[in-house]
Amino acid sequence: MHGYSDRISHALSFAAKHHGVHAPASGGVAHLAHPSSVAIILARYGVEHLTIVAGILHHVLEDAPPPRRSELEDKIGEKFGPVVLAIARDAAEPKYDDRGAERVWRVSKREYITQLAAADPRALDICVADELHTCGSTLTALRRLGVEYLRTVSSASSAGTVWWYRSLIEILERRPEWPRRDMLEELRLLSTDLVRSFRRNEEEL
Repeated sequence: MHGYSDRISHALSFAAKHHGVHAPASGGVAHLAHPSSVAIILARYGVEHLTIVAGILHHVLEDAPPPRRSELEDKIGEKFGPVVLAIARDAAEPKYDDRGAERVWRVSKREYITQLAAADPRALDICVADELHTCGSTLTALRRLGVEYLRTVSSASSAGTVWWYRSLIEILERRPEWPRRDMLEELRLLSTDLVRSFRRNEEEL
């Protein structure tokens, strides 16, 4: 892949415009930077160009409630093509139900686990890159500010977070056709480090 890509630049602009409207007041900059960080991780692992574009755009879909999501899917399909749209759909966490109500954290994650069991392998690349960034960011915040700060920015308990990473790794291990075992190993190591930090911080409370 060349150093510059018009499609990736376009995807980042599209995400900044449509993903940015969901940015929380307490973390707007980090929210906007997240798609770029995921794109960098995907590029580091040498995934194909379409996967990077879909990785940027899947954030737009998962944060949009229906019918807004349907409108965005139409735009993504028109601007970036049906393959990118299909990968982004597979990678997007189902945060809203069919009526547009936001699912509670654990319900959303359970639905996502079911979705990933049959998702396109390229969507797994995106999910793992997303979680590598989220896990790393959480670990950094935990080390700098402690578990009390984490509770102000995450709806998941420490036990819930431990459950999520264990469940995700189990699903990935059951997908032998997914080739990126190096990504899985990085996630395994990073999430193990996060679990240890959780326990260390909670023992100090």
